[in-house]
Amino acid sequence: MSLCYPRLAFPLLAATLLTAGCSSETEGEGTRPALTAAVAQPEFRDLPLRIVASGPVEPWQEAIVGAELSGLRIERVHAEVGEVVKKGALLAELDAATLRAQALEAEASVAETKALRVEAASSAARGEALAQSGAISQRDLDQLRAAAGSADARVQRAEAQLAIARERLSYARVLAPDDGVIASRTAVPGSVVTNGMELYRLVRQGRVEWRAEVPERDFPQLSIDQAAFVESRAGDRVEGRVRVISPGLDPTTRSGIAYVDLPVGGPLRAGMYATGWIEVGRSEVMLIPLSAVANRDGSHYVFILTDGDEVRETKVQVGATVDRLVEVTSGLPRDAHVVTSGAGFLRDGDRVKVVDRQ
Repeated sequence: MSLCYPRLAFPLLAATLLTAGCSSETEGEGTRPALTAAVAQPEFRDLPLRIVASGPVEPWQEAIVGAELSGLRIERVHAEVGEVVKKGALLAELDAATLRAQALEAEASVAETKALRVEAASSAARGEALAQSGAISQRDLDQLRAAAGSADARVQRAEAQLAIARERLSYARVLAPDDGVIASRTAVPGSVVTNGMELYRLVRQGRVEWRAEVPERDFPQLSIDQAAFVESRAGDRVEGRVRVISPGLDPTTRSGIAYVDLPVGGPLRAGMYATGWIEVGRSEVMLIPLSAVANRDGSHYVFILTDGDEVRETKVQVGATVDRLVEVTSGLPRDAHVVTSGAGFLRDGDRVKVVDRQ
């Protein structure tokens, strides 16, 4: 794994030759001219280790707000796409005339059964008094007691029906289940709803996350709360934190998902595709000037100064670029002196005249 700084492009390296002064010391056949060049040793810095990844930006949680009744017409809508709403905010209203009538009927039923309960309780009390004097039989007393108990049960049933009617009436007001942002609206005034029909989608709390697809080779280095930096294709960059790591890898892509929390209200929106990196530690890296590297046939080369002021072409592996320097991940000795000017014009075995040594 190497460092990566996604916004720094790696250009085709062909630094301008400082001076192409040809030496006339030996102009015999087969003698190559001495080129003027500057050389430098690698620089070492302690830099962060980064895993490069890409993936979609998705809602943290998306709530589907649907109708809980059937056969009612949408009377009004009160929220539009992109609107920030609070928990309990009114999103839409259904035509509730029938439901209000049913609730009134249930209230009347409760009042009626309560009156009957009072009458039954009074009759049972009189029966108790008469039974003590032997004016009524035990059977008649039992019937009065049963009538009073039945009246109690009818009141309880009526009250339950009233509660149901009021609950159904409350469903005519479609409310936001949480704070958030309206992501979509399918509610249209005048349309008739069915039970479970989607009316709105709500991004809960306005939170979005980057679902970074991390290759198998880098996946073991992930951990919770690592810093992540995410860029959209428009160039917007935000910082987030790894919240959750998927427990397994996709068997097809051999990659896992790191769920990165992003700032609320930032420039990244659900549905975007973004690239970025996750910082997993720090390490010492070898850096040389960009101008020291030549790119040929898809490979990278540097020229190392040897005894006799000749240069030796050496293939290297490169990584990140930072501050006009490029990371060398392999192929270059730590104490090497590399030519930092004119690398694109040199050949293996050329002699150079060193005019600047760092």
